[in-house]
Amino acid sequence: MNRPNIQIFISCHKPCVLPEGDIFRPIQVGAALAERRLPGMLHDDEGENISAKNRSYCELTAQYWAWKNADADYYGFFHYRRYLSFTKEQFPADPFGEVHAPCNDAAALRQYGIEPEHMRETIEQYDLIVPQEGGFPERSLSLYRQYCVAPVHHKEDLDFVLNVLREDYPAMYPYAMRCLRRKKGYFCNMFIMKRALFEEYSAWLFSILKKHEEAVDISQYSEQAMRVHGFLAERLCNVFIDYISRTRKLKILKLQRVFFENVEQTPRLLPAFKQNDVPVVFSANDYYVPYLAALLRSLQAHAGAGHNYDLIVLHRDITARHRALLQEMVRQENICLRFLDVTRPMSAYRHLPLRGHFRVETYFRLLLPELLPDYDKILYLDSDMIVCADVAKLYETDVEGYLLAACRDADTAGLYNGYEPQKKQYTDEVLKLKKPYDYFQAGTILFNLAAFRRTYTGEQMMRLAASYQWELLDQDVLNMLAEGKVRFVDMAWNVLVDWRGIRIRDIISRAPAPLQRAYMQAREAPKIIHYAGPDKPWTDPESDFAEEFWEASRATPWHEAALARFARAAAPAPRRSLYKKVEDALLRPVAGVFFPVGTKRREALKRLLKR
Repeated sequence: MNRPNIQIFISCHKPCVLPEGDIFRPIQVGAALAERRLPGMLHDDEGENISAKNRSYCELTAQYWAWKNADADYYGFFHYRRYLSFTKEQFPADPFGEVHAPCNDAAALRQYGIEPEHMRETIEQYDLIVPQEGGFPERSLSLYRQYCVAPVHHKEDLDFVLNVLREDYPAMYPYAMRCLRRKKGYFCNMFIMKRALFEEYSAWLFSILKKHEEAVDISQYSEQAMRVHGFLAERLCNVFIDYISRTRKLKILKLQRVFFENVEQTPRLLPAFKQNDVPVVFSANDYYVPYLAALLRSLQAHAGAGHNYDLIVLHRDITARHRALLQEMVRQENICLRFLDVTRPMSAYRHLPLRGHFRVETYFRLLLPELLPDYDKILYLDSDMIVCADVAKLYETDVEGYLLAACRDADTAGLYNGYEPQKKQYTDEVLKLKKPYDYFQAGTILFNLAAFRRTYTGEQMMRLAASYQWELLDQDVLNMLAEGKVRFVDMAWNVLVDWRGIRIRDIISRAPAPLQRAYMQAREAPKIIHYAGPDKPWTDPESDFAEEFWEASRATPWHEAALARFARAAAPAPRRSLYKKVEDALLRPVAGVFFPVGTKRREALKRLLKR
């Protein structure tokens, strides 16, 4: 017996990672308008099509193409970053009805049941599969009202198609009006339908949209508002589904809609320069950009003319604007700055322990041997640093026969020697270090990536990191893995600041005399200043070595942003007004019922309370 032909079209407008399987049909939408054709997928400008109308029809150009050109028993429509979840488990969703996931890697696809055979078993049991309903954060808005008040919509467009319904489909019109009074609905033009139902829906939908297209001039609409036919289709899809569910006996299934934050393949970075290459890697997030900028500016100020600096920032959320500004800031012939989004490789490790001021970015460096397979040696620097010497001199250190080069940590030695009573037991019994005074500080590390790849996999290191609540997280892990295979370098390459005035007096003073002397000597002429600890120059401008940070910061586009953040943090919290107190206690709970957003009653109540 032949199995039903299921085709789920995944609308794409750029290269992305897609699930594998015979039921998935990736299709480039707006191909007629695109600068390049995406390989390995269908294109909506072939055969009978409306590809050139993609700016207003959005993902509907894929639906139209499938209607006119594909032959299937079931037609489904997903987006390149939105899928339906085929599991029985219900996941937390936002008010819009979407479950958010970091990326669509293999583990995530399994978690949400996005696997061809499993999906087939479900699809073949139903006439129609739709997303679970979602609404808007302001619960008082109906589907009609939200369309009318949203700044990207024009009320007249929705009224126009409702008039078409009243004239051309009078039996459906009352259902439409009742449907649009609901506060939740189906969004994103996503569904899976049996062939006959799909053909009926497509003929109905495109006939209505065509009448609007021919009658209404949208040439002066904004970029977003010009997507009008895609927006209208969302409301019409609700009307059609509500109508057939009430007037026919159909087997209908509602599934959660999953939004994948990152669907891009992690690129493979090759060395930026063919000779005299000094690769330096950093980890940061978008919030940390002003402080990363100061570090990059200080590195640039001390860069030697005889070397090429290959700078790579590992991140998950640095905006395109900030990336471009940073690249422009350090632009010169012997400096190349690139960014590597590690959302996908990090997605497999979602339960890494954190504590204090540490953030998940600290773990990125554990994946460096696999993230940069074409590099055998790299210098890693924490982003809360300022460079005071040419890092090429550190990069020249020979690490043959070692896993890494780093600086001994006088601070941890002082903790071990009694400042933190439990530190000795933790180091001896949990970390099990044979030479505890050889513990290194991981802010500056010269990695022998080739040796790491021969010794450990990234998964082994990350699994170890996630296996215990380590006190200093991946720094403890690296010390365990690299013990006995570390080349120690001058502590001047990682001078820890005197945190809160107690690091030198109370902690490092307890370290063995050679480590204490080495630290004090390094402070005399630091090559890299490390603002390790919860207090930073941007939270305390008079802290240890703060002048060096602010000098570098003044040469970046983010100097004023860093000052503004400090000012906001230092300012006393404003007192809440009586209006805000009343609004939180009384207005918000009842406003949705008695004082809807956008009504004169709501605004009058606000004015009354403020008086």
